[in-house]
Amino acid sequence: MTLMRQTIKVFETVEAVKLRKARTTPPCKPSHWIDEAGTRFKNPWPSFRPHDASDQFYIIFQWNNRIPKVPGNVRELIPIRQPTWGAGSDDPSMMKATWLGHASVLLELPCRSQLSTDTSRSSVPSRGIRILFDPIFSDYPSPVQCGPLKRYSPPPCQVTDVPEIDAVIISHDHYDHLDANTIRSLMSRNPKPHVFAPAGTKDIFTSMGVPSDRCHILDWWDTRRLSVELPARGNDDDQASTPLQVDITCTPSQHNSGRAFMDRFFNAKTLWSSWAVEEVFDAEGSTSESNPGKRTVGKKAYFAGDTGYQSILQGQEYPPCPVFKEIGERFGGFDLAMIPIGAYRGTRYMSPVHCSPWDSVRVFQDVKAKKALAVHWGTWILSEEEVDQPPKDLKTACTDAGIEEGSFVVCDMGETPFF
Repeated sequence: MTLMRQTIKVFETVEAVKLRKARTTPPCKPSHWIDEAGTRFKNPWPSFRPHDASDQFYIIFQWNNRIPKVPGNVRELIPIRQPTWGAGSDDPSMMKATWLGHASVLLELPCRSQLSTDTSRSSVPSRGIRILFDPIFSDYPSPVQCGPLKRYSPPPCQVTDVPEIDAVIISHDHYDHLDANTIRSLMSRNPKPHVFAPAGTKDIFTSMGVPSDRCHILDWWDTRRLSVELPARGNDDDQASTPLQVDITCTPSQHNSGRAFMDRFFNAKTLWSSWAVEEVFDAEGSTSESNPGKRTVGKKAYFAGDTGYQSILQGQEYPPCPVFKEIGERFGGFDLAMIPIGAYRGTRYMSPVHCSPWDSVRVFQDVKAKKALAVHWGTWILSEEEVDQPPKDLKTACTDAGIEEGSFVVCDMGETPFF
């Protein structure tokens, strides 16, 4: 794999600093903070129900006996193809999203340095900014690579086959979303990608070899600007480069966290999140760090990570989580939302922290997305539904909600839809 010359900067704009201080400076205290220092976290909405003793009994003693077996024709049910990463596309205004299994997605933003199309070849960057979400290429989502929970769908490629990336975004520290082997492999690259993750996770990434200057830990609603200078397409001048920028915002989700068995019995020390990514263009003549000026926003993508929507207990539905509508309002909708659809049966335990396909459709509607890509399914057996049930239920849920066919995409593993 040939790596291009690139220059990456990550910084907090003046406006982002003001907003962060307004949220966290005493007497203000974010609603998801348990303590005054913001080192313990909770879900602050009535849509969430903490797992109780009955839930813990289920997951420890009953879950393994209730999950289905992997069918012999699983490859027919969940096709896998060798990724092309969207090669051959001539439209620089499109986003490319390659599903790599479970919640792993490689997103490439539009390949342009300005919102209007410039036909000058020298102004077209060699590629768009690339962001890898929740990558895991290991066989087991656990601290050791053995045991019963082996992936039934192999990755569509090896981590070494993933093209040059600029950033890795992690939703939370559960092993099926934060994989040490994958992170260490990505950190062996030159240049190393920058990592964005929610509050409380810095020590975890340090232990995985992520340098401090490449590790960006954000609380809910914090924003960082990622600026990447790439070679211009078709330009042999080594000094010619084209700047691209995105704003990356850590947004709320309804979930939990922890990497040790006992973590489930104590207040969470690490936060969970979804993420918003906005293609941005600065006002002409502005300097982003000291004088960002009025920005223009291009394409927008939303990664829901791992989230619930509303708890259900003994047939009683809790209120829906209000934060997804808030995200939709704040960002004015998205061109693409990557939304989980799997691991939902065993409703008592799963509903507080995972979306059913019907929940997924409501998240899609709440965040005002034009299109959605289904993730968080087809890789490990994590709950009681059959391996091919999530897309079937999603189709029913979309029909029930009047969602136009093709708006909520289910693709092959390794496939690259365009948005």
